[in-house]
Amino acid sequence: MIHELTIGHLDLDAIHDRRAVAVRPLDAATVARVLAEFPGLKVEQRDGYLIAPWHGREDAERGEAFAERMRAETGCSVIDRRNGRIVELGRLTGIADERASA
Repeated sequence: MIHELTIGHLDLDAIHDRRAVAVRPLDAATVARVLAEFPGLKVEQRDGYLIAPWHGREDAERGEAFAERMRAETGCSVIDRRNGRIVELGRLTGIADERASA
């Protein structure tokens, strides 16, 4: 199964209906700066939010790391829209970072 991460300042009520509605856009300068740390990562920019690769997609670990970095930098939410839930990535990203440094 393919899952993607939806990243942004999102209306949490809309998430339950598996919709992404930005209540305010992500800061464009922050998005550009953080994205530059992940060269080649394919991230879709939508109306005030981002879509990054996750389970079942190439570059899933980097997608997780990017989402966690955006969350840390902006305080935004990271959502599994397919399942209508907020995702806590800190533990998963830590595992990916350990693998990368080994």
